[in-house]
Amino acid sequence: MPKELKSAQQLSDMIQQVIGVAGLDVTVRQDHAFGWQPTVLNAPGNPIGFQRRVEEIAQRMRMQYDLAK
Repeated sequence: MPKELKSAQQLSDMIQQVIGVAGLDVTVRQDHAFGWQPTVLNAPGNPIGFQRRVEEIAQRMRMQYDLAK
């Protein structure tokens, strides 16, 4: 079954929506190993903790979505 293509902005928005915290800024970039990778640019509180969380979310989302080129 082919994966659904999403833009970097769409993937970023989806991750931020799952976390649901105001002030969280996530960007998504192409990655050769994983297809795409999220990075926390700004977070209220602990950015390292938020980075781990967005990576966990991205790991699940990669099964369903690919980054549109």
